[in-house]
Amino acid sequence: MRALIPILALGVVASCGGDTEGDYPALLPQAQILGTPAPETSATGDLSARAAALRARAAGLRGPVIPPGSLPASVE
Repeated sequence: MRALIPILALGVVASCGGDTEGDYPALLPQAQILGTPAPETSATGDLSARAAALRARAAGLRGPVIPPGSLPASVE
């Protein structure tokens, strides 16, 4: 058990040496990062379609979980 800790520590240190040959990522201006995004033009249509789909799903969930007559008579 005592030999396991130094071996694991060596493995952790060895895995920290990643690829240093890659390019540095391009930096963005702060105004572009913090700017507010433009609202989507079709947001209203998407919301009404989602609401209709959720209402249809809710209507399906209101039905019986096990259809009547599918269980044997001894269970009912």
